[in-house]
Amino acid sequence: MQPVKILKFLRQLGVLVQRNLQLIWNDKLLLASLALQSPFMALVIKLTADPNCFTSNLVNIGSRTALFILAAMATFMGTLNSYREICKEREIILREASVGVSLPAVVLSKAVVLFLIEILQSVILAMGFVAIVHVPQNHLLLETDIEIFVTLLLTMFSSSCVGLLISALFSNGESAILAVLVLMIGQVVFSNVMFTLTGAAATISTVIVCRWGMGALGASTDLNSRMAWLQAGLDGPMYDATVENLTHSWQMLGLISLVSLVAAWLVLQIAFDKKKA
Repeated sequence: MQPVKILKFLRQLGVLVQRNLQLIWNDKLLLASLALQSPFMALVIKLTADPNCFTSNLVNIGSRTALFILAAMATFMGTLNSYREICKEREIILREASVGVSLPAVVLSKAVVLFLIEILQSVILAMGFVAIVHVPQNHLLLETDIEIFVTLLLTMFSSSCVGLLISALFSNGESAILAVLVLMIGQVVFSNVMFTLTGAAATISTVIVCRWGMGALGASTDLNSRMAWLQAGLDGPMYDATVENLTHSWQMLGLISLVSLVAAWLVLQIAFDKKKA
């Protein structure tokens, strides 16, 4: 890409990010929804999780349940944050593309704004979780509390990117909601937590955000040591407290984000080309 084109792209990206932030600021109902999601999720954790599930002398399955609730919440929040972001402006986006607005800049601007919002949401959710549940400090790469924050942020952002892809595929939020519901069910079923998956189901699970969010949380908190008494083999080696497991889960979340954003751009590009033809 030539320097002039790069500068033009960056200028468009900056303008689009500012516009998206302004739109959110002006929509007080949406702003309130984004602000209250994490405190509400922390309240759910308070009502359902055993504060001593990691620290009790009696090793119990509650630690696994608490982490799964946390990973699923982050996944659902990310999807709900993003699934309407493109489809609600689809016609405007395609019309602006006809006068030179970059479609990759449009998609990336949505992702940047979501990332900024989800930094705050992840901070609140992570602080709420570690305040409620007494989490062991394993220090794989960072402080365990910080690792939990990073995992929640990557999980939210990755699911937001998948949500942007869904938003690009549908013409309005009403038609996208069914796909979102199916996706949420899939995040639970194919997370490899509730069921031991084999064959095609195991293959599907490799692109499931909740699976990798759970894997990173399990590695940070040394989940397998808490589950050692279970002889049924419900927990795989991805929950071992190793740097390799943690970074691999983070990398997979990053890869899902990248592929989803590129796919969202390509879907919009195809729609634009069809409209232009």
